[in-house]
Amino acid sequence: MQKFILIRGHQGSGKSTFAQTKIDEFKQAHPDGEIVHIENDKLLYDEQGRYHWTPERIDKAVRTGQTMMKHAFDKCRQNRNLAMLVINSNTNQKSSNCIHLLRSARKHGLTTEIYRLHNFFDNTHHVKLHDVLSAYIKLNNNRLRDEIHITPIKPMSDDIKSEIDKLTQFDNQTIAFDKNRQSHITDDYLNYGKRNFTSKRSNLYPQLSVLKYKRQVFFDNRFDDALIEMRGTIIDEHHHIIVRPFKKTFNYSERIAKNSKYPISIDDTQRVDAVVKVNGFLGVCTYVALDKTHPSYHASFNHQVLYSTTGSLDSDFAKMNKAHCQKYEALFKAYPNHTFLFEITDEKDVHIIKEDFGETLIGVIDVATGRQFDEDRLDDIAKNFYEQSGILLKRPQQIKNIPFGDLKQRLKEVKHEGFMVFDSQSKELLFKLKSPFYLISKFLGRSNDKNITKKLDKRHVDEEYYPLIEHIKANQDTFNQLSELDKIQFIQVFLSTL
Repeated sequence: MQKFILIRGHQGSGKSTFAQTKIDEFKQAHPDGEIVHIENDKLLYDEQGRYHWTPERIDKAVRTGQTMMKHAFDKCRQNRNLAMLVINSNTNQKSSNCIHLLRSARKHGLTTEIYRLHNFFDNTHHVKLHDVLSAYIKLNNNRLRDEIHITPIKPMSDDIKSEIDKLTQFDNQTIAFDKNRQSHITDDYLNYGKRNFTSKRSNLYPQLSVLKYKRQVFFDNRFDDALIEMRGTIIDEHHHIIVRPFKKTFNYSERIAKNSKYPISIDDTQRVDAVVKVNGFLGVCTYVALDKTHPSYHASFNHQVLYSTTGSLDSDFAKMNKAHCQKYEALFKAYPNHTFLFEITDEKDVHIIKEDFGETLIGVIDVATGRQFDEDRLDDIAKNFYEQSGILLKRPQQIKNIPFGDLKQRLKEVKHEGFMVFDSQSKELLFKLKSPFYLISKFLGRSNDKNITKKLDKRHVDEEYYPLIEHIKANQDTFNQLSELDKIQFIQVFLSTL
């Protein structure tokens, strides 16, 4: 017999014990059989038997487990008469991952069983209660067909049930505002709203976590006042905001849509300021200077410049950000606890619009208050820094005090990504306005043999781009062979002739 058992359960549900029961049953039935047990926690003990969790070690454990499983499945296929049990007893929260494992096992000829555990033992590794309950709820929301629910030996207590009810009902509550932190990212939201965002602990500074709304929030239009702040916001272990980048900025089309949660009414006569949008990635730079009363005063990140992106302190893009912006550290230190924001263009990360490589200052935000500097203040900072250091600090082009209707007409002719649009009087950031040049380049540039025919249907583009559609159709074989960047160049060269 060759069998794959998938065990699902939150931390403290008894997965290891249940797995051992199944292993013992298999040994009794097949004394000469082989057993492969995949459990990440088993790989996190050091040589002295001490449990040691770090992001790097868990990543390594996951990779090791995947390799073990692949080798076991291959061995089953190659040795049909070999009795083997492959058992996976991780939390297995994501149904898509579970389905992939089950399909792989069946493809290799193994029978499969799925068990879901509901015990609430004290978890061995002291995982925070809210993380445990979030895992429990996620498992409930990602059920699998044919999974067998095991009656708990130690069911949930009334207190735990109450906490689970709070978590499941949280989405229907009004989002509170924390006046001390000047943020909607409250302790309650961090504890109870976890299905909507990720909190990624930094490898470089383990006391810090980067908050980012989940992709599904974008697809389902589930944004709220807290989630729009979670676009790379960094908090410490005490939930204090350490790095505060831009909030989520919606496109104009999103804000005028019928189902918009942040609707706007703007007519063509309203005066706006427009800042040319550079097509790069967001670099986030913050010099942290916490005083002795701050609970993270002794943390390793205090009195350091943090270089991050919208999703990480540790990624290659964060390192690229540092490589570009380290020369401005004197400026960052002149504005402690202020987040500087740059649009970065680099030859290693070429985007749709051809830009000069470098970094462009596009924002500064006071971490404590969330106050965003206006464009005039940013111009002054760039000017003064150049006068003092001799280092040029680029700023984007701007159009001041223009009727919105006139800006929309200009948008049709520009050959860049578009504009960030502000109210001329209040200086409030209103929305992003993407250019047709950018949108059509992106739409057709990211095509392949499977979707190009549909994309070349004139019903999907404005009539001014019909000549481009005909040009691509006439050269479709050549166009299909081009890389994404070469397709974009092909499109933009032709558009420049119109």
